[in-house]
Amino acid sequence: MKQIVITAAIISGFLFGTMVSESEGNDIWKGGSIYSQYGLGTPHDFRSMYADGMGIHGTAVYDRRIPGLANPASWSRTVFTNINGVFEINNFESTIEGNPVTTSQFQAGPIQLVFPVKRDRIGISFSISPLTSARYTTISENLLDPGQNHTREDLSYFILNSGSGGMNKIEAGIGVRLTSAISVGYAPSLLLGVIHREQNVEFDHADYRPVNLRESTSHYGFGNRFGIYIDTQSAFRQNDRLAAGATVSLPVNLHSERRLESRINGSDETINPASYYGDGQATYPLEASAGFSYNLNPYLMISADALYQNWDEYTNFEGESDPFFTDRMKIGLGSQYVAARRDGNTFFSRFIYRMGVSYDTGSLKMDDNNTIDTFSLNAGIGIPSSRTNSSININAEYGFRGTDSGDLISERVFALKVSFNLSELMFIQRRLQ
Repeated sequence: MKQIVITAAIISGFLFGTMVSESEGNDIWKGGSIYSQYGLGTPHDFRSMYADGMGIHGTAVYDRRIPGLANPASWSRTVFTNINGVFEINNFESTIEGNPVTTSQFQAGPIQLVFPVKRDRIGISFSISPLTSARYTTISENLLDPGQNHTREDLSYFILNSGSGGMNKIEAGIGVRLTSAISVGYAPSLLLGVIHREQNVEFDHADYRPVNLRESTSHYGFGNRFGIYIDTQSAFRQNDRLAAGATVSLPVNLHSERRLESRINGSDETINPASYYGDGQATYPLEASAGFSYNLNPYLMISADALYQNWDEYTNFEGESDPFFTDRMKIGLGSQYVAARRDGNTFFSRFIYRMGVSYDTGSLKMDDNNTIDTFSLNAGIGIPSSRTNSSININAEYGFRGTDSGDLISERVFALKVSFNLSELMFIQRRLQ
């Protein structure tokens, strides 16, 4: 009877979120950021690789040789057919009770294809990109006194909570250049993904068998994104360029299903099917961005922008608001120097250099109104091909996330991203054979 009571309490804790807090000092984790356990996971920003090295979103930045996801209006300026893929390694470091804890996460970033329907007038983009990610593992040790179990002595048990999965976006869109200075864009998308949350309980006594529970929640919904991009040549001086851009993504109503399973005697058994929970009512919030860029000359550029996400309006599977979420604002400032010129004859004169800083308020608000903000330093190098318009881009980010106050966790985050970009003129009808 004691075992049944204890097991029922653990299952209740899993279903209703009343387990031991993962921020306590005796917990450890691996796999990714501890803060990815909330909601749909940690948000990913839709940044282009040339903008990522500057710490900005890239709403008002455009490079003909490298495709970008930040602003659909910029696709109208497409001249080359572009294919881009990104690989990313994230490293998370923290300290618990004086002991360092380090985890790493590898993932593929956005894959994008952009090609011109009419060069420098109409461009079309197809992309698959991560929207959020949930990847974490926490381990906590707990104790039941003799009055709560039948062993007549203290009974210790370990609770391992883990999560995986996330949301992805499949997007197709078009950018149209209305005038020499103004472009607009529209991109419909499909958001879909699965969030797995698993709990394993191990007892330090042979009379109590392990408990395993796996909750899987799938989501899908359709989104809409709009953008505008404006640039002017010789705005303040000869050979300079001033550009501005803005985007908005409308909220997405997600169709959600949930089920609960358990591994019993080596096989997965369904405890609660999807029909038990009914249809979910989750909502992915509105997102907007705006920024500007200024090219002092063809080689030097500075840019700044801001990203806003209305996470305070996020609703969970039950259609209820979540007290852990708050509106998110991220601002960035960066610069780019193009040393790669045809007359360059040294090794370092062949690169494009980028650097910048960013501050992110985050989308989480924990106990005592502590927000999980992030301050980051960014740097990047672009390596253009000497024979084609293709390139390789390498970006690094080092940041500080969270806080040590209120029994929370402060993380140091290091990210390394590598993108491979193929950029060529295609579908040209030759006049001479």
